[in-house]
Amino acid sequence: MTKTVTRQTSTRMDYHKHDRWFMIAKILLVLAPFVALTCLQASAGGGSLALVLQQDPKITVTFLASMAGPFTAYLLGFAQNHLYDGEPEYMTAHLSLLLITELLLRNMVYLIMMLYLLYLVYQMTGMTPSASLRAKWKNHFFRDLSGCFLLILFGAFCLFVSLRLGM
Repeated sequence: MTKTVTRQTSTRMDYHKHDRWFMIAKILLVLAPFVALTCLQASAGGGSLALVLQQDPKITVTFLASMAGPFTAYLLGFAQNHLYDGEPEYMTAHLSLLLITELLLRNMVYLIMMLYLLYLVYQMTGMTPSASLRAKWKNHFFRDLSGCFLLILFGAFCLFVSLRLGM
């Protein structure tokens, strides 16, 4: 009994060891729309932001893609809470699907960030993305990962539009 409690406590401490990386990731994801908005206002040159978005659809798609950041940060925080509760498959499955989302959005900074977070979680838990997705498939797959699927759908839309625009 004592060994089990000690082991669980040390595992929880290991989960909190990388909190700063998760916090950095969430802050960067939340700041993405504000950075995009600042760049848009700078490119507007004192003109109307709505006019800039109407004139160039490429800028509009880029702005829309940056809007996925805060929801991604929310999902990351939600999955992090599940990791602390002892559900590493939940966290690994979320990071795997968020990685797919960042691939679809073609956002290299966040893609590298998600890869690094997935690597950290793999180091902590030893759970591979395929094993976590298989584990979640048997236990409320669509209910638990519905936010990620929504982001994947949004990323696929942004990818389709950007490819049609020749970006």
